[in-house]
Amino acid sequence: MTKKKTVIINQLSEERRESVGFSRFLNNDKMNWEDIYKEKSKDINGLCEGKHVLVINDTTEYNYYYHKNFLNIKDKELGPIGNDSGIGFFCHPGLVVDSSNGVALGFSYLKLWNRDFDKQSKGERKYKQQPIAEKESYRWIECGQESKKKLSKAERITIIADRESDIYEEFAEVPDGRTELIIRSRTDRVLEDGENLYDQINSTKACGSYELKVSATQKRKARNTVIDLKYRRVKIKKPQNLNNNKDLPDYIELTAIEAKENSERVPKGEKPIHWILLTTHEVNNDSEALQIIIWYSMRWQIELLFATTKSKGMNMEASELESGKALKSMCVLALYVCLLINQLRQLRNDESGINAGIWFTKKQIELLKLICMRYEGRTEKQKNHHKEETIAWAAWTIARLGGWKGYSCESPPGNKTFKWGLDRFYAMYEGYIITEKMCA
Repeated sequence: MTKKKTVIINQLSEERRESVGFSRFLNNDKMNWEDIYKEKSKDINGLCEGKHVLVINDTTEYNYYYHKNFLNIKDKELGPIGNDSGIGFFCHPGLVVDSSNGVALGFSYLKLWNRDFDKQSKGERKYKQQPIAEKESYRWIECGQESKKKLSKAERITIIADRESDIYEEFAEVPDGRTELIIRSRTDRVLEDGENLYDQINSTKACGSYELKVSATQKRKARNTVIDLKYRRVKIKKPQNLNNNKDLPDYIELTAIEAKENSERVPKGEKPIHWILLTTHEVNNDSEALQIIIWYSMRWQIELLFATTKSKGMNMEASELESGKALKSMCVLALYVCLLINQLRQLRNDESGINAGIWFTKKQIELLKLICMRYEGRTEKQKNHHKEETIAWAAWTIARLGGWKGYSCESPPGNKTFKWGLDRFYAMYEGYIITEKMCA
């Protein structure tokens, strides 16, 4: 999968017996997705030893509606997704990121699950009255609790999540002496003094601002803008529907941080960029508030990871495997392949000298040297300035294969460029090995 950048069995296989072997492996009753994750994640604790790491968690879904004719509607490993019109399963990983440099290290938590086709609606099963441990939303709390166990050697852990993780029980149960939370606010909570959270934030004066370069999207124009910053300490009152739970505190003290685009910089017809974050971190000055914003902004990495597993990379939803069990096992493998692609992009400018041997064999490095010589230009600007045989040196070469021109003034290569580069590299490597054998 790493070599061919796909999860489609027929494209992975050189011949029919390989295709049959892959399918049998993924469907084998003696192995499931939990076994693969357990094996792949066994080194993550050592990688985090002595570090402050961020655990970024979020949920995505894999929809096989267009392949439903291959699937058994009675398969217990598949269920309705979206507006119950699709068929597939949900995926919720905890992506571990080094807070000092933003490099993804692995996963500290992974949950794959599906709903039943005959499951009652939220209203029918009185969802709001259910204990939190019986709800799907418990995954946000479980991610924090399991990550603390998995990352016992980390010096400090900060759990990061979007609005759906704004759960009172999570703020009450997950933080401890070395574990913090940064959660984007979902709702205007009532405070211990009876006021509303957003009213208090609105009445707080901005303490500073920072500049932000905004890239163009379907909803936003590209621009250089200014973000105004506020922060204040607040006491979130226990919601009324939890009053019967005596194990929860009556209030939780947090820091609320607002980052909002200056109205003078917002183009006509657009809404300003606006985040309200709730954190257990202590914030005493502007720079500490800005640090929380920076850590939260690393959440985009998990969005990029999901995109790479789908149409922008491994194309998981095009897989024609016929069972939910096999699809879930394939999903775990795909997540780790996409992690490698992301790491290659992140370490393209690494200066610590990490050796390329962490991913490439000696023979592959031998070929990379030949390719690098071919792609280096005559001018100094087109030279690979990274130390030979480091991962940054290899990343420069792979990016050139993927179509990057090599100039520092250009936009840096992204995941698609590295995927295209790796596709070409492994195709060239096949020819390199064949030629070597023929000439031996």
